[in-house]
Amino acid sequence: MLDYLMYVSFTGKPVYMYSMGGLAEYCVVPAHALSVLPDSLPYTESAILGCAVFTAYGAMAHAAEVRPGDAIAVIGIGGVGSSGRSGGMSQRGLEICCGGFVCPRMHYGYVQCCLQIARAFAASEIIAVDVLDEKLQNAKMIGATHVVNAQKEDPVLRIREITEGRGVDIAVEALGRPQTFMQCTQSVRDGGKAVMIGLALSGAKGEVDINHLVRRQIKVIGSYGGRARHDLPKLIKLAERGIFNLTAAVSRKCKFEEVGQAYEDLNQGTIVGRAVVEIM
Repeated sequence: MLDYLMYVSFTGKPVYMYSMGGLAEYCVVPAHALSVLPDSLPYTESAILGCAVFTAYGAMAHAAEVRPGDAIAVIGIGGVGSSGRSGGMSQRGLEICCGGFVCPRMHYGYVQCCLQIARAFAASEIIAVDVLDEKLQNAKMIGATHVVNAQKEDPVLRIREITEGRGVDIAVEALGRPQTFMQCTQSVRDGGKAVMIGLALSGAKGEVDINHLVRRQIKVIGSYGGRARHDLPKLIKLAERGIFNLTAAVSRKCKFEEVGQAYEDLNQGTIVGRAVVEIM
């Protein structure tokens, strides 16, 4: 809770939680985490500013510290559904935004924003990696200069080919899977940064080539969002300038009584984009 005390327990142990207010009409938040939404921005679609855009900005601005001219790869811009495919990437569902509040679920919206932020920060090469051509084509529309289908070719080899053998300055892993975790660390140049934003199932472990990591002096950085007090006002201004296409990112809106079906569709991986639950 906001007073740092735990009021929920299970078998005598405190239960920790990352957020409050999902699917609720009201939410308790510290005052410094609030910002005024200008009339120029759409109310419903702006819900993603608090999570998808926030996560992407934290990864690109703070963890990766993107600079003009950087070469960037984003691995795992979407997925293939909850059943997955052999050797492929598994879609973990897209975040459902609840009338301005969010329940963190998926990474596709994060990655859309990562691509747009990389473009805004004047990255020289922006490489999107996925297994679905449809989402790769969408990635090209929102900022990617190159796309790689990981089911048709080795993404690490292709990234190094695009960068003339050097590797990218920054690679972002957005799925939270061991395979893409490894690909992320293998795709960066000597001294480059591998930034991890994908969440995995509890207890999941990622492997790395230790010698490659040490000898190449690769930095592995976990990123879990931005800083509300400082970053949210900046993000609102960037959205006003059109850096983020909030409307295009939201592909479905549903009523509160339709939430059950929305979560089922989420689990099946049939929601492409962001789903917004309108409860107000």
